[in-house]
Amino acid sequence: MKAKHALILLILGYCLDFIGSTVKIMHHLGGDEILITATVLKVMGSLLLLSKLVSYPKLKDFFDY
Repeated sequence: MKAKHALILLILGYCLDFIGSTVKIMHHLGGDEILITATVLKVMGSLLLLSKLVSYPKLKDFFDY
């Protein structure tokens, strides 16, 4: 999986978070499910991006500078 896929999951999670918050504030049905889905997407995207960052070969050189 490429880093752009992790970023897409992260951005989609934040977009769904905004939509779910709006739905929840307006007291429509389904706001809880949208917020749970958004949270799962944000966690998955963050973990995938972190794993990509940790497995990057020049990460040690970046921190040593």
